[in-house]
Amino acid sequence: MSWTPKVQFKNPNSALRPADKEISSRLLQGRVSNTALSIHQAKKREGFGVPVPYARPKVGRQFHHDHIHPPHRHAIEVSDPGLDRSDETAVAINPKNSRNIVAGAASFNGTQFINTAYVTKDRGMTWKTVTVLTDTDEGAGIAFDDSHNCYYTTMQGGFFPVCVVSRDGGMTWSQPAAFGFGDKTAVAARGNIALCGFDRVNTEACAFTLDGGLNWTVHDFTDSGLGTAPLVSYDHRHFYIIYAALDNNLKMYASHDQGQTWTGPTTIVAGNAFESTIAGPLSYEGGALTSPGTNVAIDRHGRIHVLYIDSNRRVPMYTSSHDHGATWSSPVNVNPRRANDAHMWPCLSCTKHGDLQGGSMVYDQTLGKYSILLHLKAEDEDEWKTFEADNGPWSAAGPSPNFRIGFGDYFDCDSLPEFGISVMAWSETANGQQPWQSWVRIVDRWEWEDERVSALEDEIDRLTEAFELGELPFPRTDENVARFKARVEELRKTQSAAQIALQKRRDSNHVTAE
Repeated sequence: MSWTPKVQFKNPNSALRPADKEISSRLLQGRVSNTALSIHQAKKREGFGVPVPYARPKVGRQFHHDHIHPPHRHAIEVSDPGLDRSDETAVAINPKNSRNIVAGAASFNGTQFINTAYVTKDRGMTWKTVTVLTDTDEGAGIAFDDSHNCYYTTMQGGFFPVCVVSRDGGMTWSQPAAFGFGDKTAVAARGNIALCGFDRVNTEACAFTLDGGLNWTVHDFTDSGLGTAPLVSYDHRHFYIIYAALDNNLKMYASHDQGQTWTGPTTIVAGNAFESTIAGPLSYEGGALTSPGTNVAIDRHGRIHVLYIDSNRRVPMYTSSHDHGATWSSPVNVNPRRANDAHMWPCLSCTKHGDLQGGSMVYDQTLGKYSILLHLKAEDEDEWKTFEADNGPWSAAGPSPNFRIGFGDYFDCDSLPEFGISVMAWSETANGQQPWQSWVRIVDRWEWEDERVSALEDEIDRLTEAFELGELPFPRTDENVARFKARVEELRKTQSAAQIALQKRRDSNHVTAE
């Protein structure tokens, strides 16, 4: 399957391909994403593109799946061990077939940078590696629409954003739609529509298709940023471009007529820089984007959700809007228990009901290691819960003379419209050794919620039995007994509320408890 899409530029000058000298000038004047700059510099080094003998020992924490250890129980390494690297990973789930998941990353085949797709059609039991594009310059941005189309955006041949489309779940891809000069791509999709966001180092821009990738329209804005996040509403009418502006404000452009006209920019969060410092060994990469493009979501009610990094405190902050971005909620820290640890690179997804799945990378100064965190908040709850998505804290490999990128500028997550399966993907180095590889965590939200209710029931039973047997470690005074009973009653209310919320969620998703 392959076709050549048509691209229309609202500003004809944006279609012009600048010469190398002009590109170099623009790079000196603007701010550039770490990955694109690393690849740009690597391509200019002596010896680039000359094949070299390569052997990579398989030292990753790979798990083999079976009926006892299904893939959603742990993070799994999905990238091809024969590739030299797998940096800056993205992921998407097919909303019409939840067994079909596509991850992707920047790779190197020994002579040139390429972009790969890691495709599963059995919900993570097996994965196939597909070369999507060659001569590329960035990691992946991936999204499925509701018509089985999978969109993959990156940069090809230098600082030139492109998007390709697959109609068979990621196995084959169209010819690229090229959007002119730019940097730092991301994509969102809905219905038969896709919206790509990027910047022209650094003026914001976007490209959108209303027919599954056959025809594209490119629109240029006037404000400048780095880290562009696109959104398409469930009713297909509203497009949003959310970005970290270079004037240190988180901002948004909006269209309420499928990209024909745009309003903005409006400010979401004032006084937040577009990047923060990177904690730990990965500081060699440069700065961490506080709004990298994978960190926004929208539900069927039109509520816009944004997870960003506070550039001063380096903690993950959440805000939302119920009125198309006119007003925003007061930002809250989604992981207050680790308020003193540096968080970086947020990502976010949600169900159509508004059940949120977020992510961030955190650095533990004491251990000298990184962790990938999973932040969850159900639509009917106020509190966020945080878990570790990877298989334990890991060491990051340092800079290498072999043109390696590192973690990249972002990682990614995705959720089905219905409550259930969600997924998260990132790049990681096993035991601090090169090369970086792509990892995926598939989360069964139903199972997590069932286990939460069961854990509360078990805790109540355990405490009640210990009290009756006189095994609790405190004197049996009237005051202590009253405190104990109050604690058990609080747990019963929590368990009852969790059970009711779970049943409501089953009813709204038409799911029968097993």
